[in-house]
Amino acid sequence: MGMALDEPDAEDKVLIINGIQVAIDPQLEHDVKELVIEYDRGRNAIVLSGNESENACN
Repeated sequence: MGMALDEPDAEDKVLIINGIQVAIDPQLEHDVKELVIEYDRGRNAIVLSGNESENACN
């Protein structure tokens, strides 16, 4: 799973969250419900956090 700063694809579900347009692949919608998009000052990056699961890839 990843995140991109790009235009949504035609099949994406588009939401406005806290004033930010977010496009979600419908096949991943269930998996991203609990994710948080945040700025990590230490890495100087925007990151996805949360949704820790036993099905995570190593």
